[in-house]
Amino acid sequence: MKAAVADALRSARRVLVVNHENPDGDCLGGSLALGLALDRLGVDVVVASTDGVPDAYRFLPTSERVVDRVDGAFDVAVAVECSDVSRAGRLAAALSSARLVVNLDHHLDNTGYGHVVWQDPEAASVCEMVWELVGALGVEVDEAMATCLMTGLLTDTGSFRYASVRPETFLRAAELVRRGARPHRIYERIYEARPVGAVRLLGLALARLQLSADGQVAWTTVDEALLQQAGARWEDTENIVEALRSIAGVRLALLFKAEPSRVKVSLRARDGVAANRLAARFGGGGHAAAAGFTAQRPVEEVVRDTLAAAVAFLGEAP
Repeated sequence: MKAAVADALRSARRVLVVNHENPDGDCLGGSLALGLALDRLGVDVVVASTDGVPDAYRFLPTSERVVDRVDGAFDVAVAVECSDVSRAGRLAAALSSARLVVNLDHHLDNTGYGHVVWQDPEAASVCEMVWELVGALGVEVDEAMATCLMTGLLTDTGSFRYASVRPETFLRAAELVRRGARPHRIYERIYEARPVGAVRLLGLALARLQLSADGQVAWTTVDEALLQQAGARWEDTENIVEALRSIAGVRLALLFKAEPSRVKVSLRARDGVAANRLAARFGGGGHAAAAGFTAQRPVEEVVRDTLAAAVAFLGEAP
């Protein structure tokens, strides 16, 4: 399937590369690296994200090229890590109207839409897949591409801590370093240059944390009032759930983000617990170690139902 994707891109004159809503480092890194590779081939490429680029990732080479709206027709549209067309947000129409739609993903819960589907659940990050695709296109990875791809590897593997990491992941990371990626600099830009509001928010959210299931589940909530108190933004919530998972004895961490029109739930798991299986019960998905879902109900109901399902789920887990 990799060859089919490469053939489609080589023959295209105009390509749209679409990120999922609220793009993370893996999605952005992969889409920007692919954009750079297509630039080399002389393809007219547009990289788009309905939510733009979070501040933490603006250091990525060519991040300024990312647009949130597109015009005109496209020969090929590549959906990067969009498990369903709806994950493209308001770019879904442009994605679906392309002459040929490529579905590029490493999540198990992908719905299989599109004309060409390359899904590799064995890949630790979509950037591993883009690395292979760039090679299939016959493009040499330079420092800019290596930085983008390393960002995806670092962020989607929890800095190489998750069980999804394979020997191949380290081999690819080594090759990216050889080609100019600087993992320590990337880590600093993402995790050690946080706004003061984000740090305040972490403290306030942790002050609210609660434990369930005899200490196996840690959870907390964030709402608009807490953001205002901290002087933070929604994108500053990214590291809260990881802090919850770091608590001794916790197997499942839950962050409930009560946004104005929806509740977004982030899940992190360890010790054999599959977060994506729990998220799937609420229409979401992801990986065993990291998953999420969105609900259109009051946050109190979402918390109640999710905790009940989590306790039952842990009873089924090994």
